[in-house]
Amino acid sequence: MEGNADMDYDSLIVAALSARDRQPTFQDDLVTVTHVHHSERSSTAIAFIRPGGGLRPHFHREHDEIIVFLAGEASFRIGDEIRQVSANDVISVPAGVVHATLCARTPCVLAATFAPRFDLINEDRVYVDT
Repeated sequence: MEGNADMDYDSLIVAALSARDRQPTFQDDLVTVTHVHHSERSSTAIAFIRPGGGLRPHFHREHDEIIVFLAGEASFRIGDEIRQVSANDVISVPAGVVHATLCARTPCVLAATFAPRFDLINEDRVYVDT
């Protein structure tokens, strides 16, 4: 997989399945995010999004993000475009581009790989209003 040579697709599936047994990095009523892998150059998180759930639009100043939708259907914003996404879709988000899974129509599971490595203490995430 681009951006993280240490993890292939099968590894992402295994990580997604085992993520429910780990302490979430972020959790609310509709979204659970768990970081499952860190290397010197990248980090990978698994997100579970329940129907009706989503994330606030945001961008990363220093990080590129590659998102692989493993299950489900949702509306996804990248830049000024809204796309319908589903299992097996891959979205590459360069640093500085606003993005978010806006609204899950079905339960969604996605893997997001960040490069460079994501610092969980000093998150590179800037929320936007629109």
